[in-house]
Amino acid sequence: MKTIEKGSVVYYTRVFPNTGTYDLCELRVRTVMDNWFCGVDKKDKRAYLISFNEIDENVFEDRKIALKRIHNAEQKYPQVSGETYCEEY
Repeated sequence: MKTIEKGSVVYYTRVFPNTGTYDLCELRVRTVMDNWFCGVDKKDKRAYLISFNEIDENVFEDRKIALKRIHNAEQKYPQVSGETYCEEY
């Protein structure tokens, strides 16, 4: 991946198999420091503080590669049911 610059667009994959959360966020980089950068999501305007260690692991320049990572994670981990079971007395 090339160097991250202010104003560039990157794709951040959020994979949490315990909760069944698989998200792809399109981020516009707004701040770049020595070992981290901050990006703002295009849709919900949330800011994500991301370490440079996550590049090519959770942060990608190409959307197709990011989608492939999410699809692989969805197939690898078991499906989490959203149903809650409770007992009635």
